[in-house]
Amino acid sequence: DTGVDTEHPDLKANIWTNESEKRGKDKVDDDNNGFKDDIHGWDFVNQTANVRDNNGHGTHCAGIAAAIGKNGIGITGANPEALIMPIAVLQSDGRGDVATIIKGIDYATANGADVLSMSFGGYQYSIAEEQALAKAYAKMVLVAAAGNDHVSISDVNPCNAHGSGRMFPAAFTFVLG
Repeated sequence: DTGVDTEHPDLKANIWTNESEKRGKDKVDDDNNGFKDDIHGWDFVNQTANVRDNNGHGTHCAGIAAAIGKNGIGITGANPEALIMPIAVLQSDGRGDVATIIKGIDYATANGADVLSMSFGGYQYSIAEEQALAKAYAKMVLVAAAGNDHVSISDVNPCNAHGSGRMFPAAFTFVLG
């Protein structure tokens, strides 16, 4: 969502590496995927390979999912042997737009992610987002935030403070919310 602290002691060992970027930080797109030096992911907000987390939310979520265990510090994630592919699509204040999010979805799909965890949501339906996620769904499991602001992922919710709207992307039928 907002990137990942790739130097965090509970995450560092589980950060994904793009093996096709063989020469490292040389300002060359070794794998010709359109992203120079995307060794550990991409920041689509700032258009850089530096996927640092200026918010903390992405690092927090990555820890829940895949913090290493048995190291005597911090926590153990749900899958402590999973790799984390840091992709930043939200600004440091947690805001973002569908176009940037779609770029992140496409990047994860193209680079072989098995699970796409999206800890964000909005109340507006986007056919472009649905199409990008449908393409991703053919290759991976999709998980998204649900229940934020007491909003349901369906149209039926008596406690919905925002009326009868749905929370996307969790409301898409092929996304686990």
